[in-house]
Amino acid sequence: MKTLFSKYTFLLILAATAFSCSDNEVPFDPTVDLIKIDEGFAIGAATKVEVWASQDLMAGYNNIFIALYDSVGGSRITKAKIDFYPEMSMMGGVQHGCPVEEPAEEAVNQLFPGAITFTMPSGDMGSWKLKIEVQNQVNNKKGSTTFSISIANPTAACVKSFVTAANEKIFVTYNFPKKMKVGINDLDVIVYRMINMYEFAYEENYSFVLTPEMPSMGHGSPNNVNPTHASKGHYKGKVNFTMTGDWRLNLNISEGEAVVKDLYFDVEVE
Repeated sequence: MKTLFSKYTFLLILAATAFSCSDNEVPFDPTVDLIKIDEGFAIGAATKVEVWASQDLMAGYNNIFIALYDSVGGSRITKAKIDFYPEMSMMGGVQHGCPVEEPAEEAVNQLFPGAITFTMPSGDMGSWKLKIEVQNQVNNKKGSTTFSISIANPTAACVKSFVTAANEKIFVTYNFPKKMKVGINDLDVIVYRMINMYEFAYEENYSFVLTPEMPSMGHGSPNNVNPTHASKGHYKGKVNFTMTGDWRLNLNISEGEAVVKDLYFDVEVE
């Protein structure tokens, strides 16, 4: 009898411990490393919209993450069509958009990842707004919300533009998937061609020669990989930072045998 009692006691303690651990588990938070930009309601879609980003919004390539919730019950929405409509109103009445990458229609880790390349900062020249249109696939309703957003001017330019011999305006920007570090880093160079003030196409026919250098120290680095086109205007390569400090990413851009442009981006490796 004593042995039987001891076995039941052990099982009860084990069960209590299991329930206790389960109760203390921290819920998964997909936004833990992100910055909340704003939130609002997509009128007509019965959807709450939260805008998150990997850093404060700036002139350049911005990774954007959208969280959607049912505005009545509060449950997460993981299937929806989302469209971005950024617009800058400049002094003198001129308005224009910028390149966007809309999210896929199914969430990843409860968020809809996309991107926006703001071509200039907010400030004396004008102000930005971001309209987000949502097609809620749960209730099949459609609505939108608009945010006033502030776009910072980074110390070193993160997006550059030029006009080709064919009189086409090209925007070039870059993205490091993670924080830059000493050693080999994945580099993503993104190129867009301007169609009109609100439409931009992916430019997919360029080739790049990447030459990193450290101007303050007078040296470069070995083992770099030139960015080559992967998909939708994204050119993937690798850059080797051999030490912390200021670096310059020199990019020679060609189309076929013709050199299109030489430009550079200054970055700092901490």
